[in-house]
Amino acid sequence: MDFPILHDPGSIELLLSTVCKTDPPKLVDHDYLVSLGFKREVDDGLLKLLLFLGFIDENGQPSALWKKSLHPERAPQILRDSVKAAYGSLFKQFPNAYQEEGSVLMEFFRVETGDSDPNVAYMILTFKVLCDLAELSKVDPEEKTVESTKKAAAVKKPAKPKRKSESADKAKPTAPAGQHESPCITVSFNIDLADGSDPELRDLVMKLLKRQLEL
Repeated sequence: MDFPILHDPGSIELLLSTVCKTDPPKLVDHDYLVSLGFKREVDDGLLKLLLFLGFIDENGQPSALWKKSLHPERAPQILRDSVKAAYGSLFKQFPNAYQEEGSVLMEFFRVETGDSDPNVAYMILTFKVLCDLAELSKVDPEEKTVESTKKAAAVKKPAKPKRKSESADKAKPTAPAGQHESPCITVSFNIDLADGSDPELRDLVMKLLKRQLEL
């Protein structure tokens, strides 16, 4: 399977921001990208990204997703759904793929594509950027509600005291303090490089690690 490879994270954010704020053109092609300021050769990968996410079809025609993304309140969820659908095979194997370590993602993309390590690293970078923009690491309000309901149902109700005079002295919390607080999730991103590996890949790894530290 072909996964998008973008070398400039900033171009991904700028492009998707344009999609959410601009009426779809009749045709999305190289000339359209140039009109937006994407004039570099590497920017041609943005067309593949839009196709991969489902915002355009194989003929470069904007899809219904592009039009739906013009609604600010719907755009974030549309992007989340698009990323999950586009990387369906990855999320099927790893439901929380955006939290997986770099070594796990490297192995997955290597097996799926058979591509070189530098290209695989850029695939991961592209995936990570899309996950950040889609805010996949944040739990949706609906999911929080469901999670809270489940936790509340799991807590047993304390038995009624036989005498009111004893209730104040013998009342104990049903669970240790902080047990039901939201867990703190630490995301690590590690890619092991052998000696003599491609300098470009080493450069990219440093950028990836720096980006993770800034999250």
